Amino acid sequence: MNSSRRSELERLAAALAAGAMLELRLTPKPGLVDLLDNGSHPDLSLPIMERSIGMVAVYLEEIVASLCAEEPFARQQEIALQTEHRLDAQLGTNTHKGYIFLSGMLLIARHHAGTSDEGALRKSLSAISRAFFDAAQKRDTHGEQARRQFHTGGIVREALDAYPSLFEDALPVFRQVMKQRACVSTASFAMMARLMQTIDDTTTLHRGGMEGLERVRRDGRALERIIAEDGDCVAFLEQLNQDYKDLKLTIGGVADMLGVAFAWLIFGSEMTPDE
Repeated sequence: MNSSRRSELERLAAALAAGAMLELRLTPKPGLVDLLDNGSHPDLSLPIMERSIGMVAVYLEEIVASLCAEEPFARQQEIALQTEHRLDAQLGTNTHKGYIFLSGMLLIARHHAGTSDEGALRKSLSAISRAFFDAAQKRDTHGEQARRQFHTGGIVREALDAYPSLFEDALPVFRQVMKQRACVSTASFAMMARLMQTIDDTTTLHRGGMEGLERVRRDGRALERIIAEDGDCVAFLEQLNQDYKDLKLTIGGVADMLGVAFAWLIFGSEMTPDE
């Protein structure tokens, strides 16, 4: 592999780690760990999540090294599983399990596409995802249980369709709000609002069932209206966080895709890691 291709993969890996950190520090968020509290997660904290992101960064570097060595896809799967086990062993929780999958698949798809063109990248991502799920043995995770119980696609459908919530929802909303307001925090909350409406969040389904998912979608629509009307979205989100804590509701799938969205914007120089 030539040095320029390796450099692009390394740059995307760094952006994916930075995107996860930006998502963590976006405050306030409903039911999620942020700079104010741990949301609906008594087992998590800001320091634990920061440690987790550090381990995710190492994982992404290992994926880049594997791709540059032209190792088979099975080796990258092995690296992902090892990282999941390491997170669980060292932190006592699976923290960024969804992000490991989403970020790793995006990085692998970028390698095989040979370009950052979104059309070519999505075609590569869909093909790799289909091969992965065709060959994978189903594991009885909370996400898999929720997909079966509620007949929803979750992260599986998201990957097979090449991240529509990222490329068709989150990124266009961010760009539109930035054009109108030139405010990164407002555009970030707008992305979150749209993802709350579009993600089949199995973490939400696991905790709150379809009623919980519908609540999240209504709240996403309300947040989007408040932003459009230049209202106080921070006060609204602070109240939502309290509501979600009372309900033990969370939106981990939204958080994962929000981190990927931040990463893609950093990779494309549309924002910086310290925004």
